[in-house]
Parts: sequence; structure tokens; C-alpha cells
Amino acid sequence: MAHAALATKNTDQLPSFIVDVTRIEGVITYKTLDSTAGFVRFQNDGGIEYIFVRGLYRQQGIAKRLLQEVEQLTSCKPYPLPPISPLGAKLFGTEST
Repeated sequence: MAHAALATKNTDQLPSFIVDVTRIEGVITYKTLDSTAGFVRFQNDGGIEYIFVRGLYRQQGIAKRLLQEVEQLTSCKPYPLPPISPLGAKLFGTEST
């Protein structure tokens, strides 16, 4: 992957319960004091292999923020790789009607 591995405490523009952000080769993780709030695993071309947000932290913009970071790091619009779950389809706006 083109982006360097790094871990950072930069939590700007994130909810106050996120106390640490780790960015390691193809994975971004948002951590709270005692658990993982969410993470995304991605490819260099913006392909999202897996995105997860713990139930307690859903509906607070965590998944969208993770996708924004992927776009910033890869310079590519994130897109879901199959298989895609119903929640993933909703996130990416690809659910069937």
C-alpha cells in the first residue's frame, strides 16, 4: 500500500468518546478508553473489505468518518467489496428497494 503505517492520537472532529486513532497499513481503528468503537479494512484503490462499528456507537457518524479517512489516504472514493451485508448496503446506498 502507498500510505505509511502510523499510530496517532489525532482525534480532531471525532466524538469525545474516541480517545485514540490507529492507522496501520490498510486499517484504521477508532478506540475508546476500554474498547474499539469501530474500524475499517481497505485496499489501495478505496475498496472496503470490512467496516465495523460497535452497536453502542452506531448512528453517530463513525462509519462515515472512517470512509472519509479512507478517501483521504487513498485519494479514491471508497466502494464496498462483496459480500456486502444489509448494513453495509445501507451505508453505501446500494440497498435494493
